[in-house]
Amino acid sequence: MNDFIYGFNSFFRGFAFSISRGMLKWYLVPLALWLFLMVYLTFSLSDFVLPYVNQWLNTIPGFEETPTDKSFWATARNLLLTGMSLGVALAIKILIWYVLGRYMKYIIQILLSPLLAWLSERTEEITSGRTFPFNAAQFAKDVIRGIGITLRNMFLETLLLGVGLLFSFFIPVLAPVITVFLFGINCYFMGFNFFDYVAERHKLSIAEGVKFMRSNRNTLLGFGLAYNLTSVVPLLDWLVAPISGAVGASLAGTAMMEKSGNSIVIMQQPIK
Repeated sequence: MNDFIYGFNSFFRGFAFSISRGMLKWYLVPLALWLFLMVYLTFSLSDFVLPYVNQWLNTIPGFEETPTDKSFWATARNLLLTGMSLGVALAIKILIWYVLGRYMKYIIQILLSPLLAWLSERTEEITSGRTFPFNAAQFAKDVIRGIGITLRNMFLETLLLGVGLLFSFFIPVLAPVITVFLFGINCYFMGFNFFDYVAERHKLSIAEGVKFMRSNRNTLLGFGLAYNLTSVVPLLDWLVAPISGAVGASLAGTAMMEKSGNSIVIMQQPIK
């Protein structure tokens, strides 16, 4: 339980630390990216789907297009069809927005990997007094690994979600338990994504990183829960969660590495 609470508090410590260290400006980056992607993709995908939906509506018996028919029924039918089209368009936009919102956390983490990797590294430099000399090849490797880990976790969560929905369909009584289980899985993977920046910086291989995450799963669960609770509020989801996640995971992950003996000192030099 102490590890869970430690992970939970670490996320909010990341927010307080980033504000106190002048990192506030970086919170605008995920906000702008999130708004652009959500608005652009929602309207683009709905514009792509709607013509097919309207074509299907026109095949419903009694609703076929008859431009030359000026009768009262034809007028009423056209008004009803227009209303149905508007309702369907709104429903499709809401559905697309919901689906995108579920996966947007992963998408944002992938696109922000260079920034999140740098913030994670910068946080450790400030707190430990170590410096990590910039190496373009190593930085690119860190970013690629971060993207790969995020894609891996997104795939595994989607797979488990599909299995969970299948079980819920055939055994409805298990639905509440499965829902809680899947939420816990999402919390774990959210924590995993952010803590892996620390694991990579401390020279853990992917296999070693996975082992390290599993041995600290309660910390990751608490961290991911804090992340997801923050994400319930739309503005905080866009504005606070990604940056606070990177900074908070660095604060907690560095301490965990030192405690477990996995810390690697790159270069001792106080940060001014």
